[in-house]
Amino acid sequence: MITTVIFDMGNVLVHFRWKELFHEMGFEGEKFERLADATVRNPIWNEIDRVPYTDEMMYEAFVKNAPDLEPEIKELMGDRFQGFLKKFDYTDGWLDALKSAGYRICILSNFSKKAFEESRELDYVKKADIAVISYQVRMIKPDPAIYRYLLDTYGIDPKEAVFIDDNADNIAAAEKLGITGILFTDKRSADERLLELGVRY
Repeated sequence: MITTVIFDMGNVLVHFRWKELFHEMGFEGEKFERLADATVRNPIWNEIDRVPYTDEMMYEAFVKNAPDLEPEIKELMGDRFQGFLKKFDYTDGWLDALKSAGYRICILSNFSKKAFEESRELDYVKKADIAVISYQVRMIKPDPAIYRYLLDTYGIDPKEAVFIDDNADNIAAAEKLGITGILFTDKRSADERLLELGVRY
């Protein structure tokens, strides 16, 4: 019996809309690609999810990847940073319905310190019973250690847990520990799979 629903956040509960943001800022063509390679598509993006970088550390790391794009990176790191995330319309209602039905809600997500602490779009996090955010524990999915941390710290029986994530590698890592995984593509199909697992809300 499922008692605990574990959620990833990016592109499950909140849209990571970096492409839209870059277009809104007027970055197109080669500049779009080079800025993406210096920031969101660079390995450093995963590292800042694991280590609590300061704004200055993030800025310096990105500029090092593309020194000639320093003005664009400076703009991106300012007020525009808020534009990376947009909560989905269904998010609050989904969490509320599950909680009302008696399920324990957990969040297990790779997030940078800056994004997690500054984004106004993450107000739904307070609805969760448990939130394990990567930079706070200095581990990122799909490292098995972060899943074990969640299970052991909060006494979660993996056989009673389901994990919803849009990344197949993250799902595979959870399933190796006995957690049932749902690879997220859209809410409707996730609802259908939850129903098949006996989760009713």
